[in-house]
Amino acid sequence: MATRAIPYAMASIGFLFSVVLGSASYAQDTQGFKFNNLTVSPFVNLEYTYDSNVDMDKREYDDSILTVNPGVDLTYKGNDWGLNGNLWYGYDWYKKYDQLNADRYGESLSFYTESAKGWRLVLGESYLKSSENDSILDGGRGIWRDRQLLELTGALSYQLSERTGITLSGLYSDLDYENDQNQYAALYGWREWSAGLEVSRKITEKSNILLSGSHQEYESNGTSGIGSSSSGYTLMGGFSSRATERISYRALTGVSWFDYADGDQLTGWTYSLDANWLINKKWAATVAGSSYFQPSETEMNQAMQVYALSGGVTYRPMRKLTTRFDLAYRREENEYSYSAQSAETDDIVSARVRADYQLMRYVSVYGSVEYTDRMSDNSDYEYDRIRGTMGLSFRY
Repeated sequence: MATRAIPYAMASIGFLFSVVLGSASYAQDTQGFKFNNLTVSPFVNLEYTYDSNVDMDKREYDDSILTVNPGVDLTYKGNDWGLNGNLWYGYDWYKKYDQLNADRYGESLSFYTESAKGWRLVLGESYLKSSENDSILDGGRGIWRDRQLLELTGALSYQLSERTGITLSGLYSDLDYENDQNQYAALYGWREWSAGLEVSRKITEKSNILLSGSHQEYESNGTSGIGSSSSGYTLMGGFSSRATERISYRALTGVSWFDYADGDQLTGWTYSLDANWLINKKWAATVAGSSYFQPSETEMNQAMQVYALSGGVTYRPMRKLTTRFDLAYRREENEYSYSAQSAETDDIVSARVRADYQLMRYVSVYGSVEYTDRMSDNSDYEYDRIRGTMGLSFRY
């Protein structure tokens, strides 16, 4: 699934997808093994993928990939508290370029508790070791490189009064790319510490006004010379609403300041958008977007601003068949404070069509076609690719 530096985009996209897929009964209804309040749902996915450009290069080396992906989902519901967990493993076999064969795995665990007095606490942790998979349609960065990511999150909210609520949030993230100078240029991950405070004020029965502020600290990996530390501040305001039982949105906009490697302070417009629309029993739509500063992953001791926007439509023409169309856009504006070369701007556009059909109670088949086009001021970074996937899913 998806990762990023400041928590807005990843949390938003992950939240939206989980809400819509759950609400629309995406793929198939799962039961799992029941042990009192504990539900255990194991699964295995078997996939075939054709990739027209495995190296993301203008020369377009294509290949076929076989994937096996077992895992298990866990849910526990107590009195005013609960746990959700996930553990999975995947292995990819490449037919032509077997040097790309690799495993990937991950786990996540979240805990929540709430009280009648208005307190709610949410804690989460996740770890990902991925072999390339990083589609912006799933909240990723579009950098298809082996990497490890550890995230720890927390949020404490309290209802001060009937109309006013407050939420304090925190994040620790450690992103580390696998680098091999004999194969490709280096990428730079980082460690991030961030904290945020949001105040919500009810203005009507169906809407709230929001004021949000956050602070981020970064320490980049593998950098030298000028320095590797950076910090950022974000201040935003906006609205949230549940206009009807089927429509909800959360939209904020504001300004962000970013200092990197003792360079000039960068200032830019920022936004965060989540929206869900359950149109009817067959149709559902989502939109998510965000903008933020982060350290550059490609240039040492530099920074960039990211603009991201994605949307999707789910259509379920019959009980056993679910289809979905997704479209995502990501723009990266690089700021080279200490480099003689010109700052580059990169744009990535991805579109995907997917269908899931439930063959029987515990078995479903799925297929998807995804197209990605990367455009850049530096022509060496430009490419396009098509990935077609067919799979068989077993889930109890």
